[in-house]
Amino acid sequence: MPSPVAYPLVQGVRHGFSSIELKIAGQIFVGFKSINYSRKRSRSMVRGNHPDPLAKTRGENEYSADCELYLAEWLLFKELLGAGYGDVQFSIFVTYGENGFDTTTDELIGCTMDTTEASNAQGPDALVRKVELSTLKILFGGVEDLEFGLTAPPGA
Repeated sequence: MPSPVAYPLVQGVRHGFSSIELKIAGQIFVGFKSINYSRKRSRSMVRGNHPDPLAKTRGENEYSADCELYLAEWLLFKELLGAGYGDVQFSIFVTYGENGFDTTTDELIGCTMDTTEASNAQGPDALVRKVELSTLKILFGGVEDLEFGLTAPPGA
């Protein structure tokens, strides 16, 4: 059970971008600009001859993720995955930690790098690579969102 949040938070801080530890394919990355991910459940309503729905379907989950890595870190990431890097599946762990709060980790499972975008422009900003990821599952705080998650058959 999570710890209660103390109010007011005197001389404390809340989670910010610097509270994140990003681990991709077993490697901790400090040089990243963003990490974004989401889960969406699409459901259909079952209707009859009444204004209210009779039920709704269990639906389907869709997961999306993207990140922006600085050029040096992207090159390291690509080298970690090796030749055929677009076909290699890996996990991402996003850990949120801050003094006075419980540490929590989100896990992105079965990721592949499906799009890589290089936008380079004159100016003071460091070069980045935006990567769109296809992921099979996201566990927010390590918790399964389905009542009965997808598991391998016994003996597999």
